[in-house]
Amino acid sequence: MSFRVGLALLKTEIGKVWGRPILEITVALMAVMTLMSVQPITEIVRHSEFLDIFRSAVMGSVSATVASLMLPWIIMCSVLMALSFARDYESGLMQSILSTPISRKMFFMVKFFAVVLPLVLLSWVLTTFFVGLTFYSSPWLVLQLSFYMLPVSFLSLMFCGGLGVLVALVVRRTIPAVLTSLLANFFIWYPTTIDTKRALMEGVGYANYLCLTPHDGALVFLDKLLGIVPKGIPLEIADALEYTLPASSFAVLLVFYVCILVIPMFVYFIRRFEICD
Repeated sequence: MSFRVGLALLKTEIGKVWGRPILEITVALMAVMTLMSVQPITEIVRHSEFLDIFRSAVMGSVSATVASLMLPWIIMCSVLMALSFARDYESGLMQSILSTPISRKMFFMVKFFAVVLPLVLLSWVLTTFFVGLTFYSSPWLVLQLSFYMLPVSFLSLMFCGGLGVLVALVVRRTIPAVLTSLLANFFIWYPTTIDTKRALMEGVGYANYLCLTPHDGALVFLDKLLGIVPKGIPLEIADALEYTLPASSFAVLLVFYVCILVIPMFVYFIRRFEICD
């Protein structure tokens, strides 16, 4: 019975969050950013090397597409998450719903995943579509490699969504919560734009740890999942963290980031509205 109630709540919440024109704006924004990153193969190579180069090009295209989608999905996730919680709290709708015999845990998860899951699915569909449009001769390879982005996008969106909810529950006013959440997530995303390879070569010590930031770490994790091996790494930075740490280390790091945000924020939500499950 609780599963059916949760499913009905999730359907209602998705309809409320993703109603017009939110869905259209999100699709347009992510599609434009994706189109800017996808490039076809323009090299002439020997036939014996073509398969390896083709696979490498598809992997690079998937990685570049996910990197280009990082900013729009952070923007949409932080805005929609803050809107979903802060608006309902400010209008009194949340208090009214929680006065009914609905589990606080279920209500929280429904509101949270009503934003995260559609964004994960949308980013995967756009990545597969645009990379497949470029490399249409091998759709199975494109589909196979694009699946690697699912855990990466899910963990990234869980993190920025958790930050958005935390801000919304603390600020409790719609517009300030949206702006604060957007700025906080943008500030955390900014290190992903720094070229760590060049920074390390210039002797910037902290650059070695930029790959450990939530969203940059997610992109490094994706490259390691895809099997992308950087070429031409200078000897002096060959022992940098992003090249030496295995994929499992970045996976643990991303899960850790999610846990330090989502779990405390979840507990805060339960305690804020009194546990009576």
